[in-house]
Amino acid sequence: MKAVLAALLLSTMPAQAFCPQLEALFDGGKTMTLPQPFSTDAKCTTSRALSGKTSTHCAWPFDYRVPQASQAFDAVIQAVPNCLSTSLQVENDQNVNHPDFYDLRIFQTRRGEVGVSLKDKGGLQQTYVFLRVTPAG
Repeated sequence: MKAVLAALLLSTMPAQAFCPQLEALFDGGKTMTLPQPFSTDAKCTTSRALSGKTSTHCAWPFDYRVPQASQAFDAVIQAVPNCLSTSLQVENDQNVNHPDFYDLRIFQTRRGEVGVSLKDKGGLQQTYVFLRVTPAG
């Protein structure tokens, strides 16, 4: 029983550290850290869409196609539903017109939309994990 409880606590700890920052992005926050064990700070910026909505974009660069990039992507897509009480909504995204790898997951929440993507940038020899938060309304 103790082993099961310890495993449950360890599986929820990464999301607990990540969640307050994710919630703050909906309110204009500008800082974001990957869930444990990564704990890497992101550079976050904002953009305004043609619709007038403002999104916050955070990016974490990794060396090209290192396993840690995929692991960080998986950690984020596991943490988001725990933080925002939602499930993954699979949506078809636009095709990417270059040979680099691209994966996007979109979450619809009561507060807005969260997109998490993994992108290989061959020309830069980097792989990025991106987080996009667009508040509802």
